[in-house]
Amino acid sequence: MIGYSVVPRPVPPADGVLAVLPEVLVPLLWWRGVAVRRAEPVSMTPLERFTLELALTTGRADPEELFEITGLPGSLLPIAARRLVAARALAVSGDAYVPVFPAADDAARTRTVYEARHVSLDVVLLPLTEDLLALDPAVSGLRAVEQLRPRSAGNAPVPASMAGRKLADYLRARLAEGTVAGAGRDVTAVAQLDVESPPVGRDGWCPVYRCRAELRQDGDRYVPVLWFPGKGDKEPTALELPGADGLVGRWRALLDALADRGERARAWDELLGWRQHVAPRAERTGPARWTCRLTLPAARRLADRGRNLALPLGLAVQGEDAVVEVVLDLAGADPEAGELVATDHLLTAAAQPGADASAVPRTASMWERAWQLGFHNLVYALREAEDFGYA
Repeated sequence: MIGYSVVPRPVPPADGVLAVLPEVLVPLLWWRGVAVRRAEPVSMTPLERFTLELALTTGRADPEELFEITGLPGSLLPIAARRLVAARALAVSGDAYVPVFPAADDAARTRTVYEARHVSLDVVLLPLTEDLLALDPAVSGLRAVEQLRPRSAGNAPVPASMAGRKLADYLRARLAEGTVAGAGRDVTAVAQLDVESPPVGRDGWCPVYRCRAELRQDGDRYVPVLWFPGKGDKEPTALELPGADGLVGRWRALLDALADRGERARAWDELLGWRQHVAPRAERTGPARWTCRLTLPAARRLADRGRNLALPLGLAVQGEDAVVEVVLDLAGADPEAGELVATDHLLTAAAQPGADASAVPRTASMWERAWQLGFHNLVYALREAEDFGYA
């Protein structure tokens, strides 16, 4: 069940940050420098181009035709075809080679063949959401996280589909499914034996880390960022998780909670400190921002509780493993409530250093509201004629 609480001083997210999560609990596993085979583009040699064109033209490239056309010994054909076979542009047929489509046409058009090379990737697994990410070791941030030596806040069980498996076996299966974020089609295999590979989890368990987090935007996608707390003189360390769409979905479910009228009524009861279960009209203005329309009873309730109606309210939306902050701007749902909101805007603007307070009516209701909001200097200015008029 989702819970709600008041945030005393809400701070809108910084530029590029869609939402702030002051606390998250994330089951997390990672492995640095996992060996994989990546197919990297390499320009074809003239002999490779000839061999491919021969296969495409005649339907097969065999040693005899190679000798008849070029005078080169047929024993060179396996050498000329080796990378084309590895790239699945040609296939072996006896002592000859036949084209494989569409790879053969692509290779002929681009004059490029893909050669398997061993590279290392950093791998991150989020067992709860089954997000599996392949990150560039040069920029992944895992090295800095390891140097911080974060302590886990507990353990969570890994799903049955992962329990007891080796990383190489699990990663190989996910690559075949195409469900490893960040690993393009050029990552073709895991270059690690199962017997040499670490297990997924320890005895079926995974450490859970307590962090603060952000949701950032990259094009049309959300990117979760975990901030591990620093120790001593060490600054907090960020770990970006591009492609962790399952985790994004869990966090967005909290951001979307107020779209439900019943949830909005529960949150509103918490903010107003009553139990009327009436949802305000609301329009969403951002991933973590709403404009709420106050009725007169709600506006009076907030005003009587010392709330400045000109300033946004902060709401913490708490789920099972994350808390997200939402900002609520206030507007009137009826003329009377709109007048209360407008009054607070007028007083707040007039209370700013160096502001002109001449537009504020010199009435008792204005003085009382300004005093209630803590604008004491403004009250002194408004009452100057009455309190110091000795002439």
